[in-house]
Amino acid sequence: MKTELDHLADLAGQGRISRRDFLGRTAALGVSAALATTLAGKAFAQSPVKGGILKAGLQGGESTNSLDPALNLSQVTFSFGKQWGEYLVRLTP
Repeated sequence: MKTELDHLADLAGQGRISRRDFLGRTAALGVSAALATTLAGKAFAQSPVKGGILKAGLQGGESTNSLDPALNLSQVTFSFGKQWGEYLVRLTP
């Protein structure tokens, strides 16, 4: 089993298998989570890439809601505004 773990760690270190595959295969071998994560140190995390899509689902929105922070009038828009960009705009009366 030791040689199989070393082989998997080498594959992960070379980028030939993903971290997810590495952890899944070591779990299938019966390796504890603590040991698998220490061996996963050889498997480098993927570097971030630009772009992508963020999908957010919030229940209770209305058709009149806007992404404009000045028009946040319901809990859904407050929640989305806080998650998306914190509070970029403050309005005082």
